[in-house]
Amino acid sequence: MLESLGASLGWAWIAAPLAALASGVFLTFRGVRSMGRGRVVAGGRGVATGLTAMGVACIAALVALNMQSYSRLTWEEPVAEVRVKQTDAAQKLYDVTLVRADGAGETHCLLQGDEWILGGRVQKWKPWANTIGMNATYDLDQMANKYADAMEANGKPITACDVSRPPNPILAKAPDSFRTWLSSISLAEDRRFGSANYMPLADGAAYEVVITQSGFNAEAANDAARAAMAARSF
Repeated sequence: MLESLGASLGWAWIAAPLAALASGVFLTFRGVRSMGRGRVVAGGRGVATGLTAMGVACIAALVALNMQSYSRLTWEEPVAEVRVKQTDAAQKLYDVTLVRADGAGETHCLLQGDEWILGGRVQKWKPWANTIGMNATYDLDQMANKYADAMEANGKPITACDVSRPPNPILAKAPDSFRTWLSSISLAEDRRFGSANYMPLADGAAYEVVITQSGFNAEAANDAARAAMAARSF
């Protein structure tokens, strides 16, 4: 409930307390001026009303900031849908379809193993930038295979596919040194890091991958996926 309320506030969590504070300052100033002109009672009421309005504005700002901070910390956004189809049970081969939420199309990957891994690069913003509405950004990189047993994985091939988007044509022409410098002077950027998420490979399973402020996460989207997760103690 707090998350949805905080998300619906938008810029109102700043505008409303500021408006109340401005009204309080105005009423206080007008009350002081009235007292200076000899209207002590009326001026006193104005000062009291103004100070009360400023106090309410401060309390409202603190409450709104708390809800906004909670909303920002719990923010998440769809990244992709992953659909799994088994092609060879004996060889543990699966046709995995990745449908990107950003409209960049879908990718088919032939993976061998027990689990799929989706990874990429994540850019996280500083707390103050996050609070005012800047969300983590990402670039998907690869989808690959994983075995539940490390001993079984030894000597087995790595099956993977590229799921990245074509680079921005303007930024792609910029020298690496310029991009590094541009990133270093960004006062809002906190850090960049790699993030990956893995889930069981199972025939008919579907998953939803999301980006949070801390990296990628995934959840089952149908009964087949939930059954696979339960069977492997996910």
